[in-house]
Amino acid sequence: MVTIISSLIVFLIVIFIHELGHFYMAVKSGIRVNEFSIGMGPKILQKKKNDIDYTLRAIPFGGYVSIEGEDGESTDPRAFDNAPATKRFLVIVAGVIMNFILGLLILIVLNTFSSYNIVDVVKGSPADIAGLKPNDRIVSILDKKVDNSLEITEAIENSQGKDMKITVVRGKDRKDFTVVPEKDSKGAYRIGITHGKVYNLSNASIVRGIVNGFKDFAFYFTAILRGFGQLITGKLSMKEISGPVGVVKAIGSSFKSGFVTFLSFIALLSINLGVFNIMPFPALDGGRAVLILIEMITGKKLPADKEGILNLVGFIILIGLIIIVTFKDIVALF
Repeated sequence: MVTIISSLIVFLIVIFIHELGHFYMAVKSGIRVNEFSIGMGPKILQKKKNDIDYTLRAIPFGGYVSIEGEDGESTDPRAFDNAPATKRFLVIVAGVIMNFILGLLILIVLNTFSSYNIVDVVKGSPADIAGLKPNDRIVSILDKKVDNSLEITEAIENSQGKDMKITVVRGKDRKDFTVVPEKDSKGAYRIGITHGKVYNLSNASIVRGIVNGFKDFAFYFTAILRGFGQLITGKLSMKEISGPVGVVKAIGSSFKSGFVTFLSFIALLSINLGVFNIMPFPALDGGRAVLILIEMITGKKLPADKEGILNLVGFIILIGLIIIVTFKDIVALF
């Protein structure tokens, strides 16, 4: 039950934000919006304002925006299909942008209250011999400020086994330690510590939050993009891809792991949804955006019936892929 509820919350948030982007840009562009809905299924509540139906529906799963002329020709002068290409392009990509903004904002907030502390020190290791302890917060290595786990790891690996001055904050005190890295079995330099994020309201830094938030966003974005690229080129097997069932399972696990992990997963999923939707494939926002870009360059618009066929083919392919990975996920449960 926890997994189902947490999954509904996550999908409601990331899909609602996506549709809100389309809605906001359509309204700002003067394009007619017929309905903006939270949830799916039968209507529970409905309010009309400025010729837009705002509805709350029974199934708390995402939402949608109904834009006049988006899926076909319309005689309404304010219809999507009759709007200038630039406005249509902005409406299409606005959903993806909102997903990216949501993911980035969550990462900024989390990083504002986080620091990279030593979680564990291996007994007899260089770090242990030097005097480092769990909960020490590493602030600099060789007098160079470090803000994340990657920078700490790189500084140690690049030490070439030479003495390293590591500055930590222990409680309210600032302490310096000299550590001599040693090679592990793979030939990489290590000092025998495990480090990770620790969240503390008293250790807030908006500057750190913004800097590391953007760094984490860039890491997630490139990793997701690389994953899609490997899937397309065949370097990544379909067996390694999770479908809706796998995602729901992962959401439940993140929720049970704590609020911070749950928020991090929402950020990751929102960025993932943004990257997926902007892919230049028919039926996705990216595919529609490419067609509009071609129209802007050539001055020729693809006929609505041909665009409809193209999107239908793309939709059928996507549904087929979803069925395959969902079947794989279900089989994996048993």
